[in-house]
Amino acid sequence: MRPKHPDVSRSLNMTGESHSERSEESKSTWISHINENLEIRRAFLQPHADLVQDEKTLVWNVTQEKRETNRHADMHVLGDYCYVSYGLRPNSDEKTAKGEFKKEDLISETQDSVPRRKYIEAKDIEKYKINRIRYLEYGTERSPAKLVRPTFDEWFNPSKLFFNRLGDLVGTMDTENHFLHNDSIIGAALWKDLQGGENKSIASSIKKFSTMTRAEMEKLSQTVDLRYLLGIMNSRYASVLLTALRGGDYHIYLEHIRNIPIPPATKTQQKPIIALVDEILRLKAQNDTGSHSEEAKATEESTTALEREIDMLVYKLYGLSEEEIKVVEGE
Repeated sequence: MRPKHPDVSRSLNMTGESHSERSEESKSTWISHINENLEIRRAFLQPHADLVQDEKTLVWNVTQEKRETNRHADMHVLGDYCYVSYGLRPNSDEKTAKGEFKKEDLISETQDSVPRRKYIEAKDIEKYKINRIRYLEYGTERSPAKLVRPTFDEWFNPSKLFFNRLGDLVGTMDTENHFLHNDSIIGAALWKDLQGGENKSIASSIKKFSTMTRAEMEKLSQTVDLRYLLGIMNSRYASVLLTALRGGDYHIYLEHIRNIPIPPATKTQQKPIIALVDEILRLKAQNDTGSHSEEAKATEESTTALEREIDMLVYKLYGLSEEEIKVVEGE
């Protein structure tokens, strides 16, 4: 997908410069910033060689950071381990059930006599936690049969990672409740857990985006634990990798999540990250009190320390040098 111009940057044609300045500008583009008064000011010249940071996806780099999208080209990506897709869209289909119901008509705060399943949206999740659960009508005459995007039943049955689609990357997981989720969330399920499921969505995804066969991905997915992948995806370095993939875009698309490189790790190498993720999940789950309580503050401090431990392990798995780690840490 060709990225759009970021709202805060644009190129300007300048006049009145010397020949050498014009020569430099002929090989560069001015990147300008808009301040709070909506005034445009030139920030820096971006050489054309650095403007397109990924020729394949045409993601632009409108910052002065040095970004590499092929830094870990030898690694498998998340999409090799997981089928990655959006959730359902719980509105009536415009062709077959136009105007029959809205999303709000299907959602309840409580489980009642109507057939329903637990349901979440992106606003209900944070790192390592699901904050709110509601209930979506499901298995009735109108849902999922008349939804504009029903996806497929098998998609909601296996354990799964959940990611948001806007802003900073946030990941959590579901191993027990098999939540329904809408298309504000990107889900990722291990290929092995979808083994035997055949439908157009899966077939199309493999044909368009995979470099491996389905059998190869199912076998590969047996080598990783979802908690290991969650630790990687919630790490500081994964955010750096995401930025390299999406440039200045605020959105997170399927291709971004699919293409995050995942460092290979034996089961022994995965264990420390899994243990830390388990502890974070435990702390988050046991503390549902107000955000300003002493217990909440203590939980936040503990989880922050645990996440820092994961970051250090992740840097090692990706083979980062001390200097590269300093750059990631902003030192």
